[in-house]
Amino acid sequence: MFSEILEEPIALQRTMSGVAGDCRRIASELTRDGLGLVYFSGSGTSYHAALASQYLLSSASRTPTNSIPASEFESWVRTTPSRGSVLVAISQSGESVDALSAVKTAKSRAIRTVAVTNAADSPLCKSSDFALVTDAGPEGAVTATKTYVSCLLAAYLFTIDLIDGAGSYAGSQEDLSTLRRELYESPSIVQQTIRMSNGEALSMADRFKAVSLFFLLGRGASYATALEGALKLKESCNVMAEGHAAREFLHGPMQLVDDNTPLIVVSTRSDYESLEPLAESFRRLGAPIVWVSNLQVNKYRRGQLDVAAGLSEALSPLAFIVPIQLFAYHSAVSRGLDPDRPTKLTKVVR
Repeated sequence: MFSEILEEPIALQRTMSGVAGDCRRIASELTRDGLGLVYFSGSGTSYHAALASQYLLSSASRTPTNSIPASEFESWVRTTPSRGSVLVAISQSGESVDALSAVKTAKSRAIRTVAVTNAADSPLCKSSDFALVTDAGPEGAVTATKTYVSCLLAAYLFTIDLIDGAGSYAGSQEDLSTLRRELYESPSIVQQTIRMSNGEALSMADRFKAVSLFFLLGRGASYATALEGALKLKESCNVMAEGHAAREFLHGPMQLVDDNTPLIVVSTRSDYESLEPLAESFRRLGAPIVWVSNLQVNKYRRGQLDVAAGLSEALSPLAFIVPIQLFAYHSAVSRGLDPDRPTKLTKVVR
């Protein structure tokens, strides 16, 4: 798991080079006669990538979009939606039964399908109308790390090309170009983030090695990061971890907060002003606060995992998940666990 986190910058670079042309070509074909509703789907880690991709499309364009867990797609999409609708199905292995079922359902509803996967000859590629194949390389750990960021990058590139092809961007063409530039710079941003956060992640893992319950909070794009971070802690550390939209945490779950429940607050620069009062209220209840941020939060410096600057809020999940992956890895090792081999999980769910 640790070596694969360290490989993320090169995996992102290879994926960028490998899928950029396919993203433009497929997006051009799908938008030629008009773009309808765009669905993003996946399971587990792949669903979190789907949710983050939906956020980019919905926040940056006028194109209608939705994300649905792959196992629920058939239940939630019962009729043929608007003309020109598309399903982007994400699965790092390309073998997930649920992702394959979602594609089958989409085709029966006249929805065009795009696979995003790390396996070129997988059943998902073969069953989809189009495929975007990442180049993360083989991933040995059950806990997905480099394949997550690689699939997310491919989905982001494709989303931007869809927006461009459909002419649906809500901002200026210059702003859209900025998003593209940031994605091309993301390998170095992730590399910087690893360097900045690994030492503190190790220290924090030792600090919290007796803790069995974590809450992760985020808003906007960081909500997807909170969900994925919680999953990494569950998978690798065998602890209870829950991700929440920040203010939704006030509606019941905060009852569980005390001095034994660390709160990991995922905050971009733009989110800090709204999240800081929430964090302060939980700190008064005794909860240790850990910030994951690209802003220096001096008040809580002992509890901060740093993220390198350079990504807009909508693209932030690419870098913000990295310190949490490192924390999950070091936490597993500090507890005497093997993060590569969770006892009840397999790499592919069939």
